[in-house]
Amino acid sequence: MNSADSKPILRIENLWKSFGKLQVLKGINLEVDKAEVIVVIGPSGGGKSTLLRCINHLERYDRGKIWFQGELIDETSTDMNVLRTKIGMVFQQFNLFPHLRVIDNLILAPKIVKKLDEKSTMEKAKELLKRVGLLEKMNEYPSKLSGGQQQRVAIARALMMDPILMLFDEPTSALDPELVGEVLDVMKNLANDGMTMIVVTHEIGFAREVADRVVFIDGGIIVESGTPDEIFKNPKHPRTREFLRKVL
Repeated sequence: MNSADSKPILRIENLWKSFGKLQVLKGINLEVDKAEVIVVIGPSGGGKSTLLRCINHLERYDRGKIWFQGELIDETSTDMNVLRTKIGMVFQQFNLFPHLRVIDNLILAPKIVKKLDEKSTMEKAKELLKRVGLLEKMNEYPSKLSGGQQQRVAIARALMMDPILMLFDEPTSALDPELVGEVLDVMKNLANDGMTMIVVTHEIGFAREVADRVVFIDGGIIVESGTPDEIFKNPKHPRTREFLRKVL
């Protein structure tokens, strides 16, 4: 391992974020290594989604520092559009453009942001749709797809930008139970292929199987973190134990 690989791909130091008088993040510290899969769990309102949105600079944080690939992200000097091509994000809602076909949803951003030619972009889009099992749906409109299919398209669309880090904000929470598995399978394959991922989810089975590290966030702080075995079999903090009793 060279020195570049030994550094965390993402480092968060003393991150604070409030909405008005509500303090949502209270001094978060977190490091993520290359090819590591971090699964973030915790009760609703604990700050999990806000943390992801701060990493991707969809929310401005009040204070703290974030380093990505060893460089400090600074709103005055960092090109946020370039940053967001390197940090992909998949949301609870699929956020596909309803007036565009599946294939056009995938090729739009690379053509505009990366100025890629249509032929190579189209080839890449087809390859990614095949990867998520939806090549035959390339000419359909989102309204013709199930929720699980739309979320798989959303993942493929994020991958079109060749992200270095993928953020998933409860990607299965809006899905019918029988559709959850098809999305989790795509995410498992990404993890197996070495994608660096931070996943906010209530899917404990996914966390057990795929996570390198589980982070429990409540009340805007990281209460506890560890391997899946450490967190699920032998949690140390009373708040972690209380939460897990309700969800396991």
